[in-house]
Amino acid sequence: MGILIEKTQDCPYVNFSEEGILEIEGRSITEDPFTFWQPLLEWVEGYCQNPSPTTQLIVYLEYSNSSSNKYISEIFHKLEEVHGKKTQISVKWRYELEDDAILQLGHDFSSIFSLPFKFEEVAEARERFKKVKIRSKKTGSEAIISYRYWDAIVRNGHGDEYQILQEFS
Repeated sequence: MGILIEKTQDCPYVNFSEEGILEIEGRSITEDPFTFWQPLLEWVEGYCQNPSPTTQLIVYLEYSNSSSNKYISEIFHKLEEVHGKKTQISVKWRYELEDDAILQLGHDFSSIFSLPFKFEEVAEARERFKKVKIRSKKTGSEAIISYRYWDAIVRNGHGDEYQILQEFS
């Protein structure tokens, strides 16, 4: 079973799937990084016991404080231990146009860990701000969620449990 966490003001969106796609996107400035990151580290540790043949870690940060960077570093470390043995790891480090600090953070990680990094500049960030209003077919409850979160729900096989009521730009 994977992990899916909706982005908040202080914590990033996370979608770790057993199919080998691990995504972290957003801002990580939580006041209690242990509570947020420790379950993710434990999941990665369990995943590394029986990983998918290929694993892609996609990181797209707006900002990350030093405490969060320590935990992200631990994720890289755990993945590095199985790279080339149990799975082929690749890292896609996404950064916004002219965000030199996040680009440099990615280069710092790539110089520390022997994982293949691909750097991808993102010129247009509007897509990740789209929202959708959905209704649960089971309970009837409604929610407005990010399009990115909806996409993860669908990819994880639960899209048919909801009805899209409205899309927002």
